[in-house]
Amino acid sequence: MVRKNQLRPSLNVTLSQRLAMTPSLLQKIELLTLNQLELSELMTQEMVENPFLEESQDEADEDATGQPESDGDESRTEEEREREIELEQFDFEYFLGDDSYPSYRNAEFNHNDSKPSFEIFLASSSSLTDHLTWQLNLMEMTDPVRRAADYIVGNLDDDGYLQMQEVEICEALHADESAVAEAIALVQSLDPLGVGSRSVQECLLIQLRAAGLERTLAARIVAECHSLLERRKFDLIARELDCAMQEIREAMELLRRLSPQPGQKYNQKEPIYIRPDVYLYKIDDRYHIMLNDDGLPRLRLNRAYRRALLKGSGVSRDTKSYVKERFRSAVELLRSIDQRQQTIYRVCEAIIRRQREFLENGKLYLKPMLIKDVAEELEVHPSTISRVVGNKYAHTPQGVIELRRFFTIGVEGAGGENVSSVHVKEKIRQILDAEDPKKPFSDQKISSILSQGGIQITRRTVAKYRDQMNIPGSRDRKSPIPY
Repeated sequence: MVRKNQLRPSLNVTLSQRLAMTPSLLQKIELLTLNQLELSELMTQEMVENPFLEESQDEADEDATGQPESDGDESRTEEEREREIELEQFDFEYFLGDDSYPSYRNAEFNHNDSKPSFEIFLASSSSLTDHLTWQLNLMEMTDPVRRAADYIVGNLDDDGYLQMQEVEICEALHADESAVAEAIALVQSLDPLGVGSRSVQECLLIQLRAAGLERTLAARIVAECHSLLERRKFDLIARELDCAMQEIREAMELLRRLSPQPGQKYNQKEPIYIRPDVYLYKIDDRYHIMLNDDGLPRLRLNRAYRRALLKGSGVSRDTKSYVKERFRSAVELLRSIDQRQQTIYRVCEAIIRRQREFLENGKLYLKPMLIKDVAEELEVHPSTISRVVGNKYAHTPQGVIELRRFFTIGVEGAGGENVSSVHVKEKIRQILDAEDPKKPFSDQKISSILSQGGIQITRRTVAKYRDQMNIPGSRDRKSPIPY
């Protein structure tokens, strides 16, 4: 039975600690994750939204006369100085004054309207859908067939294949099977040959028929032994079709000229241009770190507010509160950017200390290095290091490298020391480059060769590293690849 006094409300005071994610802390975390291009975009956006931020064009903080700007007249009274500090030197007239106040709003720009727009020189590559639709518009067909053909073109994947069955297309368009079949055949006749196919087998047969090679041994291999062809069982194909291996080799040479992915010609991904965030230069016997600020706006606080503030200006409390908030936001952004640059610099210093041999000699000299080790050295949280090295690149004597690539796990090497996984992968690549193409090494053989060199890894680890390097197995390396 519960007593009544146990149900009474009460107040209890407890003492606890927790991490509060303040806006300032969130901003610092966000800036750490940005690369150079993203940081430039954020700084430009902040400069547009916050009037307290302006872009400095000069190296030194100088006024219009070319002399460094002083804090004001030395004969000012102590009362004026205290007033300036009390109001935190806010430029109210900058926000509230008329257009006669000197600011960027009075800048004069020379616009030459006679010059052609830069946009007329821009061109975009044609996609697979655009290319096929252009061909369909030049052909005569009935309305049901045209509707089905447009639907088929719109449902092709990046490789140009149709992943839908005829029944599904008929149900989606409420069309006859004959119209859909005619539309599929029409799409398959378009350039590039093979688009609209439902399988690789159908794609290759379409290309062989278009070239007048439908009666060749290559066509028989695709039509009758496609499952064996996928597994590269050429001896079984020769036995099944009762032909010599030399004839199989000649047929494979013909199949290698075909395209199993016809749509990729028009669906190539745009190249990703990398702008390094930091440069590592070796001058004499010392490495120097230079943060890349090319393209970054040189932000500073607007200097005109000091003079306008001393003139005095009556403003409301809400206006003063808003101006103070924008001023604090600008100051905090500049501090966060400076802290971000310092953190990146310190991480690069740690990388140079630990990976100097790699910077001078290449991949085989990359040492194991963990994020937690660098975090302990710099006395920061591992998540901070992870944010710093993510999606950022360094220009080094070994090329442009993502900062995260410097951090690798280690495996046991000769003498008991650890070697990086990158070192092991490079060793595997060297072994495969030196193998006999007629007798490629198995994963177990590669493991044995590495063990003789002092690197102890299992066959399964070799297979994992080989897959990560996109290197096929021994059977696929021995057999010719038809397509």
